Amino acid sequence: MPNLEPASQAAAVEPIRMPTAEEIKGQDIWNNCAVRSVVSGVMGGGLGVLMGLFFGALDNPIMAEEMTARQQIVYTAKQMGRRSISNAKTFAVMGLIFSAAECVS
Repeated sequence: MPNLEPASQAAAVEPIRMPTAEEIKGQDIWNNCAVRSVVSGVMGGGLGVLMGLFFGALDNPIMAEEMTARQQIVYTAKQMGRRSISNAKTFAVMGLIFSAAECVS
């Protein structure tokens, strides 16, 4: 264990500072139930879109052998779009409900 001088040890620790007015205002805005609920809904919708794109791409067409490559691409793109919209709605509602319920309790 190296010998540290008290002066170098004190320089390594930052002093505690008070939050600025902007930081306090930002915390007050974020602590608003409506803001939290809306942000959670939007972020849940974004996550749902990404999950829908991922899982929609993994779904294989039922009649893949009978479809041309172009038909398979179009089918997969439509399936990804439907899955994305469905998951976006679901995740947005879940995020909104859970964050609103947290504010109420």
